[in-house]
Amino acid sequence: MPWKLVLVFGVGCLSLLTMFMLVREHHKHDITNHLLSTAGNSAFKAAGKTGLRQPEELRSSSSADCSPRINFVWIKVHKSGSSTTTPLFQQYAFFHNLTVMMPADGGPILSWPIPPREGLYVKPRTGVYNALYQHSRYNKTWLEARFPPDTAYLAIIREPFSHFKSCFNYYRVSHVLKTKKNQYIPNPLRTFLENPWSFKTEALHYGVRFDKTRNAQAFDLGYPLEKADDLDWARRYIDQLEHDFLLVMVLEHLEESVVLLRRLMCWELQDVIIKLSTRNVRDYPFKHYRPTPTEMHTYRQYSAVDFMMYQHFNQSLWRKIQAQDNDFFEEVRHYKSVRVKVGEFCKIKRRMDKSAQMTIPSTRWNPSYTFDSNLCRRLGTSDRTYRKKIWNQLGYGEKIKVRPRMVYNVRMHHGSMLKQARENSKERARNK
Repeated sequence: MPWKLVLVFGVGCLSLLTMFMLVREHHKHDITNHLLSTAGNSAFKAAGKTGLRQPEELRSSSSADCSPRINFVWIKVHKSGSSTTTPLFQQYAFFHNLTVMMPADGGPILSWPIPPREGLYVKPRTGVYNALYQHSRYNKTWLEARFPPDTAYLAIIREPFSHFKSCFNYYRVSHVLKTKKNQYIPNPLRTFLENPWSFKTEALHYGVRFDKTRNAQAFDLGYPLEKADDLDWARRYIDQLEHDFLLVMVLEHLEESVVLLRRLMCWELQDVIIKLSTRNVRDYPFKHYRPTPTEMHTYRQYSAVDFMMYQHFNQSLWRKIQAQDNDFFEEVRHYKSVRVKVGEFCKIKRRMDKSAQMTIPSTRWNPSYTFDSNLCRRLGTSDRTYRKKIWNQLGYGEKIKVRPRMVYNVRMHHGSMLKQARENSKERARNK
């Protein structure tokens, strides 16, 4: 019938028109993507060669509505991998011209274990700080009064027994306690672990008690030594830290932590590249010592808050990772391969060809980068040099001299701090 022919003809025309529009739109999409890709690659190649930052609209992120977070406080937990990770934050602050809270003497320590007094840190010219990564102890009230409300609080911790071994060596605990190795004490660490409470390793600085062998990581995150045995209080405090901190990284899962940091802060891959070799790789006699079950049980009781905190934030790290997109571990593998490539490139560059360049192809997590020797120089820049560069960049002017005892250096003064704590304990006992 004629009406059926008309219907068939009309449907056919509509199908042809739809196909034409789809093909045309797809072609436009390809052209647009090609132009954006070309522009992005050239822009990032220029950034790699000149050190300039890439245009904001070309930033890579894990979500479409992600924008970089520039306000952060990095708590450098002593002997927990901070020497490896802090350069990441120094570089970000320098290349983004952030206003950094710095000690007035230009040194590496803002203040510890108390917040810095007025005049011991530089006032910001802009009226607001963006970043802090100098050695300091977490003090929520003090920091929130000086940093913007959207500041990201970040830290790093490590497995408590390995942290204890590192502290025992670095702070020369065996020398201070007169348990150093001799014919009567073949292993000072084992001697200490027989009864840690008997050695009285509490120290005192500016009226604050601390102990570099007991809950030292929790202490850097604001936990008071006096609450070492109050585990209910500890649980509540750790829950509050979970609320306060955007991320607590775990040294044993460093690369997963860094990739998660990149995503949560919406930073670039080039912002979080850490060189393969770490700064504190030196060996010491008991570095690889494995405690007996009895020794580990003893130390778990002695430093219970650190173990509780480590378990909490290790689980927290993996919960946050599980909340990421399914490609998270692909990005971790990519990040690991980039670190290896950068390490190999920097070795070859130094030995053979100083004009060499390296290109990191674009992926779903990063645009294409082209790096030259500036990258290797940047990764090798010392803490002292970065402090000087950032100080000059911010125009902080003349540095002031600070009395040595006003700046914390427990490695140098550990013995006198221990003595002071013992005298203070005797005085308190007499007063009671």
